[in-house]
Amino acid sequence: MTVAVRDLVARKQIEELLIRRGRGADAKDPDAIVTAHVPGSRDTHGIFDGTIEQFAEFLRTHNYQDDRYGSQRHTIGNVLVEFESPDTARVESYHLAYHRLVLDGVGHDVQIGGRYLDVCTRQSGQWLIDSRAVVYDWSRSDPATDPDRSRKVRMTRPEESTPAPAAADSAIVAELLAKQQITEVLYRRARAGDRRDVELALSCYHPDATENHEGFDGTAAEFIQNVSMISPNSKAPVHALWHFISNVLIDLRGDEADVESYHIAVVIRHDDGVETESRIGGRYLDRFAYRDGRWAIAHRDVVFDWSRVDPPSKPYWDLVGLDESALLRGAFGPDDPLYSQLGIARG
Repeated sequence: MTVAVRDLVARKQIEELLIRRGRGADAKDPDAIVTAHVPGSRDTHGIFDGTIEQFAEFLRTHNYQDDRYGSQRHTIGNVLVEFESPDTARVESYHLAYHRLVLDGVGHDVQIGGRYLDVCTRQSGQWLIDSRAVVYDWSRSDPATDPDRSRKVRMTRPEESTPAPAAADSAIVAELLAKQQITEVLYRRARAGDRRDVELALSCYHPDATENHEGFDGTAAEFIQNVSMISPNSKAPVHALWHFISNVLIDLRGDEADVESYHIAVVIRHDDGVETESRIGGRYLDRFAYRDGRWAIAHRDVVFDWSRVDPPSKPYWDLVGLDESALLRGAFGPDDPLYSQLGIARG
């Protein structure tokens, strides 16, 4: 195996390791957390500093038994890997953690922006976290705007398959290529919604695909063309959409794949002259299939994990006195800078 291929495979495996570690935390599953670490490895996490087994026991007997702590979601991005050797890497990754916290009967939406500083090692062909230090960069807390959401929402952790070791570079590259193609479909589907591009959205699915999305359960084509906010028939007073995709985990099974990805959606609405900004944290649970020479979505379930609705705040450019007319601003349709600046074709 060439060094370039070896490092590419390792980077992908490390990124997936970090996401699976976050999935274990979001499922409130201490055992899943431990399996991402070298036994006895150190975890420096807020006020806690000890072994990963001690941290898991702390979570099991304290945080996960505390009625104040509800659902949580960790979005992972900006993964930078520096190899010290073929089997040792120093990794910095960014995270946005959401926590539902209930204090004196009042729900709060807590967001924490920080970084994981990890040393990862490969042992018996598997990358694991050998030490972790959690950095807290910023945070904010707001009274919940959906106070009736369950305090103890648990995420079901799907069964995960461990692919057999590839016998040759060609098999490894084929797996990486499939994962990259699937990931790009997720990104194109988000682009289609944010740019209101119906044809692009349809191209992300197989013709007979189905979708379960915010009360709708039927064909994906029916949802996109007649129900969704990008439908030509939509009367929703939506002026902007923004979907951030992260935590993409892909379990390949031949010509099919089970795919979980996290999303943060921002929706700007103008209802009767009143502007609101909604933020929705959720997940796409997709079944992909490889047919007719392409990977596409065969079925999609959309999971809503958390949300809040706020009135508009002063935008950054007003705060610092920038001329908004000099900025490239996003837009629905062909006026978006994507098409003029990059020459990207719609549909």
